[in-house]
Amino acid sequence: MTKENIILPYLSCPFPEKISPFADKVHAHTLEWVQNFQLVTEEKAFKRLRLSKFGRLAARAYPDAALDRLEIISDWNTWLFVIDDQCDESGLGKHPDQLSNLHNRSLEILSGYPTEPNDVPLILALEDIYRRLKPLSSQAWLLRFAKSASEYFEATFWEAQNRFYRRWPSTDSYTLMRPFSGGLYTDIDLIEIAEKINIPCIARAHPRLTELANLTNNVVCWSNDIISLRKEQAHGDMHNMVMVMQHELKISLQESVNLVKKLIDAQIQQFLNVEQQLPKFVEFSDHDLKKYVAVLRSWMRGNLDWAYESKRYAIPQKNVQPRVEHECMEIAG
Repeated sequence: MTKENIILPYLSCPFPEKISPFADKVHAHTLEWVQNFQLVTEEKAFKRLRLSKFGRLAARAYPDAALDRLEIISDWNTWLFVIDDQCDESGLGKHPDQLSNLHNRSLEILSGYPTEPNDVPLILALEDIYRRLKPLSSQAWLLRFAKSASEYFEATFWEAQNRFYRRWPSTDSYTLMRPFSGGLYTDIDLIEIAEKINIPCIARAHPRLTELANLTNNVVCWSNDIISLRKEQAHGDMHNMVMVMQHELKISLQESVNLVKKLIDAQIQQFLNVEQQLPKFVEFSDHDLKKYVAVLRSWMRGNLDWAYESKRYAIPQKNVQPRVEHECMEIAG
């Protein structure tokens, strides 16, 4: 991969900053949960996990959620991050067969199968999440959540195959798969749990609402690809929008970064446009719809605020200048 000095651009987000009053409690809870299930056993790795502040990501993305629901969401996202780290850093992501076995067992747990004596800590922790989610949701929601998780697993398996065969994805294929590999569709499902609402199928399937969810996913994932560029470079992983576009278009890394930034800005503008075109649904209240859209907004803004307070992506790298900042124009809503 080409090494060059670049400056990461400002990332703008036109929504007000919000954070749950339970942010610190949720952060402390998730750290204790990780320790109880021994998801991270090395002191250095646990210190990095603590500095990553995953609990505060949940608190920013779902600022109005009740404490018990926020704890489940924080634990789920941390579970995803732990798998992501194992794929990127411990080599799991270069062994498709091993990853597939973990995914298959995970889907069994999310389908209600009991744990077994030989299950690894990741599976035991996932069963705990499922057990806590079950009384808060319907069977239909649990099936939708499992489907979204299955798509996440399939996308990360696709990435593992690319790494194994040293195969660069095209920009088109990466753009198609990135929303699934980020796991954010599971978090969009969790809006209903966080806000204690039910979004009926007729609304979830509406093109406007579907587009808002897709735009949110792109903004969050592509922003992360800029913010995490140093991390992916450090681990030699090509699954990053900046590097994929640079590879395919034969442009400099700086040009690719700037191009991805423009794409993110365009997605945010499209979100604002579509938001003004939402229909009225007789099947559920406008109040619930506003709650749903508010969390989509909070995800886009909160992800940036968390990324810059978190130490997750603070990897020293000589070829990328450490000027990663953001500016946010406040718009009421």
